[in-house]
Amino acid sequence: MNIIKKIISNRNTLTFVLGALFVLLFLRQCNQTENLKHGLEVVQQTADRNLNNYLASKDSVNQLVAENGNLISKIRSYEFDINDLKDDQNELVLKYRKALNLNKDLNKVNTLLSADIDIKDSLLANVTSSEVDSTTTKLTFSKFDDFGNGNSRNLMGNMLITRHDTGLNYGNASFDIEHTISLLAAIERINGADQLKISTSYPGLTFSNIENINLINTRLNQKPTKKGGWAIGIGIGYGINLNNNQVISTGPSIGLGLYYSPKWLRF
Repeated sequence: MNIIKKIISNRNTLTFVLGALFVLLFLRQCNQTENLKHGLEVVQQTADRNLNNYLASKDSVNQLVAENGNLISKIRSYEFDINDLKDDQNELVLKYRKALNLNKDLNKVNTLLSADIDIKDSLLANVTSSEVDSTTTKLTFSKFDDFGNGNSRNLMGNMLITRHDTGLNYGNASFDIEHTISLLAAIERINGADQLKISTSYPGLTFSNIENINLINTRLNQKPTKKGGWAIGIGIGYGINLNNNQVISTGPSIGLGLYYSPKWLRF
């Protein structure tokens, strides 16, 4: 009878050990699968970023017409990893750092943006004349235009004309032009890539070149490194239990103890 109980006890112990090994192997496999999945995601993100930057380098400014009739200029955006800047990228970013007095590590800098503006303008100014003295007349030029949405142009100028026996002497004309230009911009995700859109209501204004660089920090987004170690904790669960009589049973359990877990078992 004792032999039978011992056999049953040994069988229960073996079953418990095999069950525990199965759980450990299952957790290890889950951990390896998770690490592999994360590694593939990083590789895919890097490949997508390189492809996007290549297409951005080949892109040029495109013009669209908005519903209100304004022209919209758009171009594909770059995406740089500040921890892995290539030589040409570093040179491009250096231009912004110097011009904007940015910190060397570009800490808390998310976007770099530039726009080259061309203005082709023509106007008809109002002209008034006033007598300065018996031989001199002052011509005054003025023109104010309000294009709406914060866009305006104000021209002010004057010129002196002096009469002589031999004819008229024209003095140098002096002009002051004040422009108020309002720009609207947005970064829109189109077909999996960021595109910069910029527009204005100011007539005759075009963007010969626009550039948008989105900065990312992959190190901040990396999966935290798992480390093995000791820990004191309370365990509560439901599963297979081995009691003092070497009898396996199922049910809830609670325990307090000192635990060690290798890094491949941490999740």
